[in-house]
Amino acid sequence: MMPQQDDFLQQLYQRRGGIKLGLGRVADAFPVIFEKNIPVYHVAGTNGKGTAVYSLDHILRSNGFKTGRFVSPHLLRYNERISVDGADIADGEVREIYDYLEKKISNFEELSFFEITFLIAWKYFEISGCDRAVFEVGLGGRLDATNVIGGPKTDIITSIGLDHTHILGDTLEKIALEKLGIVKKDDLVLIGGSADPAFDKWMAEVALSKGAQSVDDDSLDLEIAFPPSCMSPEQRKNVRLAVKAALMSEEKGLKIPDFSGMKIPARFEFIEPDIVTDVAHNPPAIGSLAKTVKERLGKVVVLYGAMKDKDVTKVLDLIGEITDSIYVVNLEADNDRGAKVGDILDRADSKVSNKIKYAETDEKTMEEALAFARQNGKKLLVTGSFHTVEKFMSYKKYS
Repeated sequence: MMPQQDDFLQQLYQRRGGIKLGLGRVADAFPVIFEKNIPVYHVAGTNGKGTAVYSLDHILRSNGFKTGRFVSPHLLRYNERISVDGADIADGEVREIYDYLEKKISNFEELSFFEITFLIAWKYFEISGCDRAVFEVGLGGRLDATNVIGGPKTDIITSIGLDHTHILGDTLEKIALEKLGIVKKDDLVLIGGSADPAFDKWMAEVALSKGAQSVDDDSLDLEIAFPPSCMSPEQRKNVRLAVKAALMSEEKGLKIPDFSGMKIPARFEFIEPDIVTDVAHNPPAIGSLAKTVKERLGKVVVLYGAMKDKDVTKVLDLIGEITDSIYVVNLEADNDRGAKVGDILDRADSKVSNKIKYAETDEKTMEEALAFARQNGKKLLVTGSFHTVEKFMSYKKYS
């Protein structure tokens, strides 16, 4: 009897544990299952990858392309990682392709959770007859499992910031080289501009040295229909990057769609009129979120959880600018990298420590945060990590 999906995925999640960068294992496996070339859009960057990926998917599908979308991580269900034409892969299809891969690939037992998920996605896109595929890099780029995809393809580097420095490097240049590692010969490359033109020029030169066919930036002024008061300037920038990438890669008849119906999960998303979720997790992303909150919502109540490897001190300082009440939850039980409430308290500056609140259980903390926000006529902002948003949405029984 086939195990329930939850049991099956539990086994899959436990494979080898943690982050395992390196292309050796998946580079051996990918050619074994590869059967069909699919034009690929490959998205890397410190922040903004999700917006660019969902935007590309929306653009391509609006123009009649059957489109596969691969994202990481998921919020509530594993199936969210792999979609075709906006519909998530079914449980049975996950298991069927997993069994196929297990039989087909000789080094299958060595593969990590992320590598297997990537291979399931590629095979599913082949089986589904996708015309285009959009892949989000999991971490970095150069050593990410998605980087076994050959060129020519279209690459987007959304942004460069100091995150995962213990893995990717402690300077912007080192991190940029990891992200630019996805560039292959004859790729079309689009780089999201930073505040430093010299740095952007250097990135373009690196991409060209890797054999890119052309390198462009996000300077093109495009008329795009956005939902009113929905997207931050950074989100709009990443939508523009997606539009320009599609215009660069496809035939001239490509139409720019209306984006008012596009849903980007947990990117300044109102899941209820008084509850907004955002997966911002590092200082640049939290800083952008704080600016948007100030402009649109004023003071809010915040529910926050974090990964241990993040700059919690800086993030709390930024959050402190938009709230007088920071309710904190444990993520340690949900993820090996998650921080405990005590970790967050230890890393809080004195100017924000008096704003931090928590209860005897995480469920009680979430209950109190929402009640306090509603009693005081404020919005509740749930942020700090994918895992924070997932925890809250599971508590609220969203699906």
